[in-house]
Amino acid sequence: MHQQLTSLSDKELISRTRKLKDREAEGVLMDRYSHLLVAITLPQLHKNPSLDPNVVFPGLLQRLSASLRTQSIYKANEWMLHIQRGYMAKQEKILPFYPSREVRDFLHIENIVEKASTNTIDRQELIVRLEQALQRLPEEDREILQEFYIEQKTFADLTASRGWNRDKVRHQLKAAKNKLAKLYINQSHVK
Repeated sequence: MHQQLTSLSDKELISRTRKLKDREAEGVLMDRYSHLLVAITLPQLHKNPSLDPNVVFPGLLQRLSASLRTQSIYKANEWMLHIQRGYMAKQEKILPFYPSREVRDFLHIENIVEKASTNTIDRQELIVRLEQALQRLPEEDREILQEFYIEQKTFADLTASRGWNRDKVRHQLKAAKNKLAKLYINQSHVK
């Protein structure tokens, strides 16, 4: 089971931890980011020798575990950094993690898409709004999104047809998705 869990994305592990109360999924997620936790905490421990690592690390892990079940997490590394900074600043207080506006917008879009998967009316509205947002994108962004998501072309196909390297294709796709998400969100605020 552990081997299967290690191949899941952060989002899937977080979902399993919340919905299924899967402690093994939580352990895989913590294991995946433990090096980051140590890397961002060690400089703080060196600056303040009164902090005991035998107290700090278990305290941080308890906070991470508690917040994993209750807070919206889009990027695990941002969440861990926030928890660590909050712990070092005020060890007696637990400061909730508030993702940036951009991250909250993406979480909102993901929730809309998830809801639309089970509701036909929401699905139709989502399709119409996405098509409207797609039409407002620059042609190059619209084409790469359509080729990758609708025509199911691979990275190899996109690099060959455009003469770009894989990193440039990945960067262009990410930028196009961000533009589409912003257009979609702006459209929903106007509505």
